[in-house]
Amino acid sequence: MRSAALLLVAGVCCLLWIGAADAQPRTRVAILADMGNEPDEEQQMAHMLVNCNEFEPEALIAVTGKYLREDSKQEYRRRLHPELFHQLIDGYARVLPNLRLHAQGWPEPDRLHAIVCDGQPKYGVAAVGKGKSSPGSDALRRALLRDDPRPLWVVVNAGSNTLAQTLRDLQEDCADDPAQFERLVAKLRVFENGAQDNAGAWICHTFPAIHWIRSNYQTYAFGGPGGRDGDTAVNLGPHKWRPFPYSAAGQHAWLKEHVRTGHGALGELYPERRMGGGGLAFMEGGGTIPWLGPVNRGLFDIDHPSWGGWGGRFTADKAENFWSRHADIRRDERQNVPFGVYREASDVWTDPETGDTLHGDYVPVWRWRRAMLANLQCRMDWCVAPFDGANHHPVAAVDGDASDAILHVTAKPGQTLTFDASASTDPDDDPLNYAWRQYEEAGTYAGRVYIDGAPTARATLHVPTGAAGTQIHLVLELSDENPIASLWDYRRVVIEVAP
Repeated sequence: MRSAALLLVAGVCCLLWIGAADAQPRTRVAILADMGNEPDEEQQMAHMLVNCNEFEPEALIAVTGKYLREDSKQEYRRRLHPELFHQLIDGYARVLPNLRLHAQGWPEPDRLHAIVCDGQPKYGVAAVGKGKSSPGSDALRRALLRDDPRPLWVVVNAGSNTLAQTLRDLQEDCADDPAQFERLVAKLRVFENGAQDNAGAWICHTFPAIHWIRSNYQTYAFGGPGGRDGDTAVNLGPHKWRPFPYSAAGQHAWLKEHVRTGHGALGELYPERRMGGGGLAFMEGGGTIPWLGPVNRGLFDIDHPSWGGWGGRFTADKAENFWSRHADIRRDERQNVPFGVYREASDVWTDPETGDTLHGDYVPVWRWRRAMLANLQCRMDWCVAPFDGANHHPVAAVDGDASDAILHVTAKPGQTLTFDASASTDPDDDPLNYAWRQYEEAGTYAGRVYIDGAPTARATLHVPTGAAGTQIHLVLELSDENPIASLWDYRRVVIEVAP
């Protein structure tokens, strides 16, 4: 079902229509993680659980990868650790009654326990083949075969050979109906974090139509990209965990205050990220960004990697042979060329708090960091606080549409479009701040667009006369003013300019 709101167009005698879904469907999400490799996996999954009302978890699969495999030096890393998922879910169960005071949509703990399973027990493509199905590969197979039109967002936070086994099994199942197999592959939206085994290139070479994002950089940008305390070249990105120091130790001091202590059973299970030598590394490592995008359905579209959002921004077209960042895996990948993936794209962004202009492959994530950290902070408060003792997200409404859908507008060169967000609300009656911004890199118009009233509820956008046949992205960033922390809601407006 579609709803439509009239959009008044100043200066022309016509009406345009905004189309938006009444209730944007929640994204189906499956997560493959090398649980037990290091503490960042547990950090990421605890963080995921306080956001899991925003999407639909389909599978939580413990898998192998570069660092957790049958030939690891440490005995603990030679086997899979699904029990770590279960421990975190038990902590979630203990805070769930309080979470339900603050938001709806939380899955039952029993359901989450039921979707935990093991993937391939051994490393890489060598562990894929006839008779090698695993509970994890079967879980992905069932998710794809389910009578559900929604795509499946698959987060690969380690090796991807469990998904490779799923595809091999489905191809065999569909030997007499290759069109059915193509339809199943078309349901996949894969986000591969760091290419941590040799199966990703094999999949993309063998099934070139697959929708596959590979992140070698942005996946680390929630708290990184890198550096341990004591390093001389630590670059942790924008400093949004003040008043604590600009260091991994400073990040962990922030986590101690806002996550790890005084925030219930789930926070108590959120570990420090201490490495082999005992030093602290940047929070959550790589693996948060791949599942975080679907939290904001009004901003992030899983079908369009070049549009950007909390899940990063990637190329509109596939890049050929975008290699793993790991030298040993790159050597293996050369056996499966060519292969194509959506790779990192760069942004240029000026931090409104500092005035610093940043550019590069990490910036598509860094630009949202303040909001992402505030989201974690306030959701952890929900684990223990009453409703009136916590902050909650505002609700952005554009031209009366308060859904969480991305809006689509058709315009002509030279037209003036007016957007009204005055119907936006805040559940805590906090004051609201409006920021209408052109997301230049997400669109195809090669230039800036003038926005009148950008810091107000009502904004006017002037479509350039030279924008014919292009796409312009306008994003409403709505934030509240709350002494705990400001929270954000977003609405993206995609403007298709007629030729």
